[in-house]
Amino acid sequence: MNTEHDNDRLFVTALARGLDVLAAFKAGDRALGNTELAQRCGLPKSTVSRLTYTLCQLGYLSQDEAGKYHPAPAVLTLGYAALAGLDLRERARAPMRRLSEDTGLSVTLGVRQGTRVVYVETCRAPTRVGIRLEVGSSVPLATTAIGRALYATLAEAERSPLDMQLAEEYGKRWPALQQGLAAALADYRQQGYCASFGEFEPDIHAVAVPLPGGNPAMAINCSGPAYRLSPARWAQEIAPQLIKLASGLSV
Repeated sequence: MNTEHDNDRLFVTALARGLDVLAAFKAGDRALGNTELAQRCGLPKSTVSRLTYTLCQLGYLSQDEAGKYHPAPAVLTLGYAALAGLDLRERARAPMRRLSEDTGLSVTLGVRQGTRVVYVETCRAPTRVGIRLEVGSSVPLATTAIGRALYATLAEAERSPLDMQLAEEYGKRWPALQQGLAAALADYRQQGYCASFGEFEPDIHAVAVPLPGGNPAMAINCSGPAYRLSPARWAQEIAPQLIKLASGLSV
């Protein structure tokens, strides 16, 4: 577990560990056991066993006959409450749908959660090639266009601790990923958008733009199969539409 809060007397470690267990469930997971959760959270299995028992008692997890765990309805209550508070999400929904229909590409809206980006709104294009796009799904920050767009808007005081988290998470891969984030930051400053061409998924190209005025900060992403458009056409045709959409939402 991240030790950045070790000297913070107000930080409740037990609560943080319980939330880490809940956050370990990703889109597509059917059920996870204590061993899998311990590996994902970097915690002892005995600790995770106590946490999952407590979360079951509180209604945040349920246990199946095989002894594995699923998120329970109490988690949905928290999620829907959070989504209801995202006013910018409501305003973005219709223009996102229009852009998806006009381009035949998928359009998503996301917020940062640690070193990942969580989708809070999605408009999926009808294509066989693509990433599973569901509200609540998450993708890595470092290799995706949407993650890079959110990274580019961070103040230095926020970016430095995030870099430390990413370095710890990726180990030997971090120097190369750090170069990619630095390039994305330069792209955003020069061109107003960030891109990922096959870096997250080899067959997927994407561009993304941060949305102004969101609390929390959000970014909007347009993605599709690599065979549809070259990087040059993404820059010339899709990025300007995405920038215009983002600008319109600031009014």
